[in-house]
Amino acid sequence: MSLYRIFPASVGSILLLAFLCQAQAPAPPTGLALKSEIEPLSFFVGQWTCAGEFVASRKLISSRIAVAPDLDGYWLVFRWDDNAPNQFHALELWGFDKAAKHFTNFTHDNFGGVRLFNSPGWDGDTLIWTGDALTTPPTLNQRFVIERKPPKEFVISWQMRKPEADWATGDRLTCQRAKP
Repeated sequence: MSLYRIFPASVGSILLLAFLCQAQAPAPPTGLALKSEIEPLSFFVGQWTCAGEFVASRKLISSRIAVAPDLDGYWLVFRWDDNAPNQFHALELWGFDKAAKHFTNFTHDNFGGVRLFNSPGWDGDTLIWTGDALTTPPTLNQRFVIERKPPKEFVISWQMRKPEADWATGDRLTCQRAKP
């Protein structure tokens, strides 16, 4: 006699639970047109592989980045995943604040952190996001400096600033567009 005949609701519930546990969030839609405000950041759309180091220790680091438009083209979803043995993972939403007339970047990470960065946009081939954890008043103790290397590469440096000090680079990675 099968377990289904003895416990029909339980087996169905277990199968449904197993299915739901394996389900993943749907991927952002591809081919979505960006709104004109966010179009200057379209260079990043796609898949990237990155390699670099933590500057002080010279410990190697590598990551994968996936960037796709979402929410009707008003935002870019920027998904950052370090490769093992490093453990940093982040989900960023890049958009444009029409009232303040600058780009915004909300960064959520796997350590429970939430940070807000702002950028005036490209200065030549350099884009700088400045901000920090969401606090009141807001602080400007971290930044990401991105140097675009057309057509298929960028360098990203994470920097921090301590009181009475200049910016110090924590890590730097060179990212190349992943081959399909």
